[in-house]
Amino acid sequence: MQSYLHKVAGQAINLTGVVSPRLAGRIAFSLFSSTSSPEPKNEKERKLLGLSRAAMREAELLMLPVPAGMVATHRFPPIGEPSGKTYLVVHGWGSRIDYMQGLIRGLRQTGATVVGLDLPGHGGSTGRRLTVPIGIDAIDAAWRQYGHFDAVIGHSFGGFVAAMSASCPADWLTRHTPDKLVLIAAPVAAEHVFSNFSGAMGFTRRVHTALDREVKRIAGQPIAFFSAGRMLESVPQLPVLVLHADEDKEVSSRAARAYVGAGPHVKLEWLNGLGHRRIVNSPATIDAIKKFLV
Repeated sequence: MQSYLHKVAGQAINLTGVVSPRLAGRIAFSLFSSTSSPEPKNEKERKLLGLSRAAMREAELLMLPVPAGMVATHRFPPIGEPSGKTYLVVHGWGSRIDYMQGLIRGLRQTGATVVGLDLPGHGGSTGRRLTVPIGIDAIDAAWRQYGHFDAVIGHSFGGFVAAMSASCPADWLTRHTPDKLVLIAAPVAAEHVFSNFSGAMGFTRRVHTALDREVKRIAGQPIAFFSAGRMLESVPQLPVLVLHADEDKEVSSRAARAYVGAGPHVKLEWLNGLGHRRIVNSPATIDAIKKFLV
């Protein structure tokens, strides 16, 4: 049903593009950047949300102001002897920090304080819109509130935004480079993401081009600018761990291989068989991250 609705919407936007490509680009971008309700979408998510309640009560909730509204941050205390380290965790599109409790607990067991960030339009944060600049603003708010992070760990879109935040040009948005960066099943370039979106919607070349132009109008940069892989070349001192499953159907494994091209400071570890979502809280993922953060 969802695929059918996408096709119908795509056809309507294509028709708009015949008359006004600029309007079609604006509508397409608005659709792309709109987030759905943060409420659980199915029984699996409702169960996961219920199981996470006890762990979420252990966190200190703090709402931080950002240009897009307010973002929810959840500060989890260390489990065991404190190490003095603080890690930032960023979820993916359509997710929330509640769903990452396996990973967060594993990090807390190392003695670290963990700050979980709900991106705008997700979890306890306000808004119904999310873009890369909006996500970077949210990460900036967390840095200003909690200070330096020893590591930032991001999944999927959250990983892409974390990588951009750690390496973006200082004259564009605020760069915050942690001591270490972990990217779990993260896309590497906006071009790939928009291409997949256009394909799913059935956009014509005219509309796809108009969508790219709308990105430049909104963000002040062309779509090619949003390449986390290329940006990470500018921070060779930053150790980066990329975790990916070869069979990931949502973010191609080509993205993981592209990250390695940024330089020898980027390490890739395959966790095949874990897909795109199960990889987040997998013991194998947690173990790999713990070893990397030592």
